[in-house]
Amino acid sequence: MRLKRQTIVTRKADPVELELLLHESALHRVVGGPRVMTAQLHHLAEFGKLPNVSLRVQPFASGCSRGLLHGPFIILEFRADSRSRPVEPPLVYLEGAGKPDIYMESRDDVRQYHEIASAIRKTALSETQSRDLLRQAARSYKA
Repeated sequence: MRLKRQTIVTRKADPVELELLLHESALHRVVGGPRVMTAQLHHLAEFGKLPNVSLRVQPFASGCSRGLLHGPFIILEFRADSRSRPVEPPLVYLEGAGKPDIYMESRDDVRQYHEIASAIRKTALSETQSRDLLRQAARSYKA
């Protein structure tokens, strides 16, 4: 599923827009060993250069967004039709991690996650600073 999502972001014709907001802890959670981490972090830094991708890292120093500890989430927003009406209403996707995935469609749920994303965005590094931090973290795995 993740590879399929990556394909629609990197396709030449009409790629989707993607905003990635990562917490710095994700850069230090070793998955697959140092070589894999180095490659993944370099890949993310390059991926963040795509014109339709915004990748920003929220540093440790910024604390918890809105005082909340939250897990990963995806806000899906769909294109508008020719009359500028959304083809589908927005929704929030929570990956189940061993349990069933959750799709939240209520306006209140979607609004709440937009507010969380906004709080993260306010304390996140710029895109350039985030790429620099990704590359710095990648170098730390080579030591």
